[in-house]
Amino acid sequence: MMNTLLALVSKELRVFWNDRTAVVLSFLVPMVLITIFGMIFGGGGGGPSGIRVLVVDEANSETSEKLIEILRSEDTFRIFTDRSLPEGESVPLEREYAASLLQTDASTYRYLLILPEDLLSEDFGFNLELLYNPQNTIENNIVQGILQKTLFSQGFPLLLNNIEYGITDSVQDAFNGDLAMIISEHFGADPDEILEEINSGGFFGGAFSADSSAEGEETDASDDLLGGVFNMEKTQVFGKGKNPASQSVGGWAVMFLLFSLTGAASSLFEERDQGLFLRILAGPANRTQILWSKFIFCALLGLSQMVVLILFGEVVFDVITSWRQLLPLFVVSLAAASAATAFGMLLSSIAKTPAQANGLGTFLILGMSAFGGAMFPLFMIPETIRTYISPFTLVYWAMDGLLAVLWRDAGLVQVLPQVGVLFAIACVVLSIALWRFRRGDLFR
Repeated sequence: MMNTLLALVSKELRVFWNDRTAVVLSFLVPMVLITIFGMIFGGGGGGPSGIRVLVVDEANSETSEKLIEILRSEDTFRIFTDRSLPEGESVPLEREYAASLLQTDASTYRYLLILPEDLLSEDFGFNLELLYNPQNTIENNIVQGILQKTLFSQGFPLLLNNIEYGITDSVQDAFNGDLAMIISEHFGADPDEILEEINSGGFFGGAFSADSSAEGEETDASDDLLGGVFNMEKTQVFGKGKNPASQSVGGWAVMFLLFSLTGAASSLFEERDQGLFLRILAGPANRTQILWSKFIFCALLGLSQMVVLILFGEVVFDVITSWRQLLPLFVVSLAAASAATAFGMLLSSIAKTPAQANGLGTFLILGMSAFGGAMFPLFMIPETIRTYISPFTLVYWAMDGLLAVLWRDAGLVQVLPQVGVLFAIACVVLSIALWRFRRGDLFR
């Protein structure tokens, strides 16, 4: 009995080892995914970076220039203060133009900080304006928190040294002493040490960090102090009354669309092994018609799945806020289903066995979902990947189209770029798949 069992196990090992590609993918896929998630959640990148922030300097003063330099020193942000004219000349951003970018290019620019002419308040502090699109709650909280922390920790000394407030050395010494006592009272540190740090210029540059303890009354105290110095008027551009679950609904719908359609397209192997193709080809049908029928079926299946999942999201999370969203949602879903079907057929044309198709499909689907914004917000991905890899995934464009409709109430015209890219991906990928099928042995 034992010899029989060992012989059967040996047979399974030989069958598995004969498909070398499947063997490699069995180990390569988890390795790559571990690397991807480790880069994002392991902290190797030092936190979010490269989040685009538009800055309009209406004050045009030495103080405003220093504030901008302070913001540039923060790795979390990528500051834009100028725009290029058609002639190639670079000019400072204006309020109207910068605000329009948040409307017309909302997937790229979601934050606009304005330094108004009355940047310095009459009493003591800064007047600031922030226009923002909180497409993702986590990103929005991080951006606003780091923005306030950076301005307060490094911008506060600008107020103390600003001659417009007429702060003499004696007045500043008295102010520093009172401030040290207040901070000591609320945060429990030694006032003499705090005063020494303030006078040396090191206190505000490093005392308030993202990891500082801030619970209970300490949070209230720091918030009161911050609000008194930085008067920031905030205006939400998009998403009022929207459910942040829009991103989750769209992301998971796209990812499982890819899994479903890749599996459906891989059924070509089963039909080949069962001899269905040879019997069909004995009739009036030809190879091209068989492949097109598979594409149309899978695209309709994917469209149905997208519609059902979005309607489920509406029932559970109330993600659809207007009937005007239905048509653009349908068109984006159709384009995404077409691109996903073409992707599945390409996998089937490249792979030689179902095991290869499933392994390669899992690897590519999870990779595209991670880099395309389906699994988690794009700002969590390293900037290099976000810039040079994400836009080349169909998940990126499907997510961008869905969020444009669900979050920004974009109409059909506004989502035409995303729809066009998805249909272009479908055409190119399907053409390659059909060419591969003609050269392969699927119909032999």
